[in-house]
Amino acid sequence: MADKFAVVFDTNSYRQFVIGKTTEQVIADVADLKILEAKKSIQAYGIMVVGMEMLANLSEGESGFNYKDCLNGVVAMGHHCFDDHAPRIIPQPYLHLTRSFFGTVPIEIETRVKNLCGIVDDIRSDLTKAIAHHKTIGTFDKIKEYVNNEEIKFSTDIVDLIEGARLEILRKHPNIARKQLRTKLLDYIENGPFEPFVALAIIYAISVKLQLQLPSDEGIKRAMSMHLEFPLSVGFYKWICSKIVSDNIDMQSKTSKEKRWNWQWDYQVSFLITHNTLDNREVILVTSDGDMIEMLQDFGYKNKVLTITEYLDYLNQP
Repeated sequence: MADKFAVVFDTNSYRQFVIGKTTEQVIADVADLKILEAKKSIQAYGIMVVGMEMLANLSEGESGFNYKDCLNGVVAMGHHCFDDHAPRIIPQPYLHLTRSFFGTVPIEIETRVKNLCGIVDDIRSDLTKAIAHHKTIGTFDKIKEYVNNEEIKFSTDIVDLIEGARLEILRKHPNIARKQLRTKLLDYIENGPFEPFVALAIIYAISVKLQLQLPSDEGIKRAMSMHLEFPLSVGFYKWICSKIVSDNIDMQSKTSKEKRWNWQWDYQVSFLITHNTLDNREVILVTSDGDMIEMLQDFGYKNKVLTITEYLDYLNQP
């Protein structure tokens, strides 16, 4: 057990923390929260996509169903994860992967992180002025569009991965019965070469985006290394694809668009949950998302995830 901890909240944890509170109450409660955390050697880190999800909902305007909780959620995140104007914000997985396996940080990704930190700091520093300014320049609408596009891309990528596995099975067993195909598909995902295939696909997708050519043996080496260093970078895809096939989920259904397309953000939130540390701190995730909790438990990270209620109870223990 580590002596120090890094805690990260997902979107719903911040929203649950602020629900029914005024902005002034939120700021006061976060100050009290940080005192309790300091006593237990805990420091909060914000996850970039958590901020983006909440900021995207501000595009609804004040009459929006999620507006108040998301606005106060951003305020909470700002006060929780900033010291003065210095943010502790974890960027998207793509940046970790480009830096770790390609030795580069794409300028557009670095700029996106800085912009997100700037928006949250604006809201933290002067709420009224920040909201008026960012509404005027369309910040929240732009973030909402980005979030929507990323969810569409994610749902397509997931379906393509499953279809690739299905076609591989059909190539080997062209006359297989439909029921047997589903059984073999599940076995391929859970016990076959699916994970190395996904790892290699991620590495090559990044190399294409960075316009870099990799020899096949180098791609394999980096894929294996990525799978070891960031196990959920691949494991999450395996878990999701298995669930889709097992439960016969239609990723284009209304329910999927409302509830499952945001698996994209669950992936990015859970990405850094490993046996490694963050700034020499053991990482703890605070979430009430059932799918994410189940997935993390399946991968042996049961002790790294708490609900907001469990986390606050822990902080208040002597």
